[in-house]
Amino acid sequence: MGHDQMEALAVRLMEENGSLSADRARTWSELLVSDIESSYARAGYGMMEDEQTVAMVNRWIDAYGSRLDEFKATNLKIAALLDEEGPVS
Repeated sequence: MGHDQMEALAVRLMEENGSLSADRARTWSELLVSDIESSYARAGYGMMEDEQTVAMVNRWIDAYGSRLDEFKATNLKIAALLDEEGPVS
């Protein structure tokens, strides 16, 4: 996925959730893209087209974007990525 597409997702996420900084929105966008792509590949479908990934992330932003700042990560790897700006509560 291109840099411009990732930035557009981060901007859209910040519009949905004013509590997220630009860095946190980028991190969330990258995590969502990674999760979608890896889930799709694990299911045996190969690589997802960028347009499909963007559409799916946009659906997730619509559904959960306004509440992402409330997320408490239980996966240590994700918690560490989200914890760069301070604790996620």
